[in-house]
Amino acid sequence: MEEVRFDRMVPKTIVARRRECNLAYLPVGSLEWHGSHMPFGTDYMTVGYLAEEAARRFGGVAFPPMYYGDVRYILQECRAEWRQTYIQEMDVPEAYASAFPLQNEDGSPGFECPTQPDDGPPADEPLAFAKEEQERRFAHHIAMTLLSIHLYGFRNILLLPGHGPNPTFCLRAEEIYKQNVARRSAFGPPAKTMTWFYIDAGKETEPLLKNHWIHADKWEGSLTMVAAPGTVHIDLLPQDRKQLAPAYLGNPYLTETEGYNPEHKEIWYSFDALDPRNADEEYGQAQWAGILEKFGEVVAAFMK
Repeated sequence: MEEVRFDRMVPKTIVARRRECNLAYLPVGSLEWHGSHMPFGTDYMTVGYLAEEAARRFGGVAFPPMYYGDVRYILQECRAEWRQTYIQEMDVPEAYASAFPLQNEDGSPGFECPTQPDDGPPADEPLAFAKEEQERRFAHHIAMTLLSIHLYGFRNILLLPGHGPNPTFCLRAEEIYKQNVARRSAFGPPAKTMTWFYIDAGKETEPLLKNHWIHADKWEGSLTMVAAPGTVHIDLLPQDRKQLAPAYLGNPYLTETEGYNPEHKEIWYSFDALDPRNADEEYGQAQWAGILEKFGEVVAAFMK
């Protein structure tokens, strides 16, 4: 197969592909706990696969996925309902996760991340621990990567977020990138950009996804089986179907200790159907086919 991955190409082949179709794909993922059965790189390997397949089918060049620089306070190991299982599986001190607490104003488990006070000597170059500063720096990191792609001569860039919160940061990065291109006339006009979230297309190929958010379930596991063969290990999940699979779903649909939330009983059937123990490579191939068909339409419209 012709090489489409920018980091493995030489200048001559990059220029040839760029002249044929001046389009770059930028996967934006993360390193995130997906339970005992799935790889930490799930959220970048899936969109990395999408970028490569799209480049081969529709033209353009796939850039390496971004998976460092993500916002640590909202990653799965810092979801209150799964934290204890994560700590046990990774054999790390509980203090690591509790340094970034997720709680509501009343102190109950939630999604806010209050900044904790320092209790050691000040750093000459302090890293971003506060929520707002982490978000700002991550958006800047993506924006700088867009500028790099621009300076490689690409005039059209599709951002492919693979982690749930990342579309917001990608959209923010698009604006930061464009504003900063305008600072230097030598850069010329900014490239045309767009953020496309493949999970939205997945809700068309798998209607059950419309019932709730996904995580480490049958759908994501099956896609990962195809994108990164050999990295999903269903045999590591509990065999007893009454026992919850770690990292599958979460608040408000279920909790680690109490199981399915009765308030959502009308969609329990979809929880069962998407149980990660039902992951299957053939199902994953079919889901990817639907996603790529939809993405092909998006690419064609974007490049008109």
